[in-house]
Amino acid sequence: MSVPTLGYEDDTQLPKSEIARVQLVEAIALFLAGNYICSITLAGAAEAIYAGILADEGMTSAVEDSTAAIWQIRERTQFSPFDGKAKKADIYNAWNAARNDLKHHSKGLASIISLNLFDEAYWMIKRALANACKLGVPIANSQYFENWVVLNINL
Repeated sequence: MSVPTLGYEDDTQLPKSEIARVQLVEAIALFLAGNYICSITLAGAAEAIYAGILADEGMTSAVEDSTAAIWQIRERTQFSPFDGKAKKADIYNAWNAARNDLKHHSKGLASIISLNLFDEAYWMIKRALANACKLGVPIANSQYFENWVVLNINL
């Protein structure tokens, strides 16, 4: 059921990939402006949309690719950066914990959270950019993001 219209605008039809592109461009702009909370939530939304589109097209997302690499390391070295009993879902949940903590509050959970906003925003944007790249979606300000990181963080 749609909300009642105010009559100001007509409905708009948007491809999900375009929605994610707009979200990711804004997430990067917010990151560059130092607004990491909103950057995390927007980049996380874009990352999730792109992951869904990739799945629909029979492709894997950045998170799935990373998880597969972790499993290969675990098998070859018997070492895992995560608890040896961790399942793939545990890794997904760990990587999305900041986004979820910023978006939701569940009864019984702490009302104060501790996280590194900069790092979480950076990695969420990187995952979203990787997914966009796999889909061939150009992100207008991605090079500004990469340049900023090189100049300011020396990665």
